[in-house]
Amino acid sequence: MQPAITPLRRMLATPVAAVFLSFYIGPESGFAQTFISGSNGSDGALTLMAPGTILFDPKDTATFGRVLDPDGDNVFHFTEITIGPGVTLKLSGKILTGPVFWLASGAVNIDGTIDLDGENGYADNTIGNTSKRIPAAPGSGGYSGGVGGTFVVGSPSLPVAQPGNGPGGGPAGAPFSVGGNATFTGNLFLIPLVGGSGGGGGNDNVPTHFGGGGGGGGGALVIASSVRIALATAPGRTGVIRANGGSGDRGPRQVPGGGGSGGAIRLVAPEVRSFGNSGLLSVTGGAGASGAAQQGRVRVEAFVCCEGVSGIDSVGVPSQVFVPATPPPSLRVVSVAGIPVNASPFIFPSVTINSPAPVVVNIEARNIPPGTIPRLFIFSESGADQMMPASPLVGMFAASTSTVSITLPTGVSRGFVKALW
Repeated sequence: MQPAITPLRRMLATPVAAVFLSFYIGPESGFAQTFISGSNGSDGALTLMAPGTILFDPKDTATFGRVLDPDGDNVFHFTEITIGPGVTLKLSGKILTGPVFWLASGAVNIDGTIDLDGENGYADNTIGNTSKRIPAAPGSGGYSGGVGGTFVVGSPSLPVAQPGNGPGGGPAGAPFSVGGNATFTGNLFLIPLVGGSGGGGGNDNVPTHFGGGGGGGGGALVIASSVRIALATAPGRTGVIRANGGSGDRGPRQVPGGGGSGGAIRLVAPEVRSFGNSGLLSVTGGAGASGAAQQGRVRVEAFVCCEGVSGIDSVGVPSQVFVPATPPPSLRVVSVAGIPVNASPFIFPSVTINSPAPVVVNIEARNIPPGTIPRLFIFSESGADQMMPASPLVGMFAASTSTVSITLPTGVSRGFVKALW
């Protein structure tokens, strides 16, 4: 995916002499240091106090009492945010596929954990165990890991390892070689916001085993408050936001995948601090065979910053959040041989096809340029991996479709669809 980047405009046509002065306006000046998050409050208050792990699914009305972010652009307009002690709120790429923006008109108090970690890659395993050869999911806004494979000269029907997904995805391993670690491609200011990439899959060299999968990349989150962001509101409490990359797991064959890179965390408010001196921001890279993948970035922008908070890469004064103008791009298979499939690419439905003939796969895209050519990857337990280019997307930028015809071998197959533009 190629993120849109607005070029900077040169403001002066001819060289001029200029003198720049710096001023500090303290509280005694009578001018309040303010920042407006941009929240309109339409999503209400996010208040989670019961200890336990909660999956952040905006459509989960049983948990949140309402549908959050109805337009699906990953920009949430809260009044206040409260994450209580013992609460872990998980933001997964299985649910939200793009970077996440939490805007709050009031205070943000985090005494629990916000988790955007990528999953660990699956360990190397036997060829027939296809349930262990699936991509490791990223945190929301990150990219999945590449699956492991094997490479034997003269055996083209064997499944080969795949590189990690994302702009900094780790390379697939060479024959009997581990997968490569991912890199983080975001800039110091985290504009545009981009998450961590996935580690590459490991490649075994025997026909009975495949290498381990790469770890998923850490996610990407902006939290902006017009009042304050507190990571731990009192002594004895701990507030954590983490977007760590997943590790490439190591099985009996010792051919793990690479680590996913860390993700991105940006906090913007008039004040960011920990009243318990135990605030933690973490974007470490996942472990690979030769060390950890690249860490991501943490940026905090506040007038009062950042007592009791660790893990910060860079600081500045509050600036514009730059929320996306459209929902994040999405691409999914909607049906195979006319049979609808589950909307999540990481929850695999059971579809039985009793025909050796080719079947039609229908693909749906949103917020991807028409004319883009999706690619369908099929990983099977009894046949070679297949990569089939689909027809160019037809329709509008907001919604388009594509099809591809493919012959599936006997047994279990798993499919994934990707697109680059």
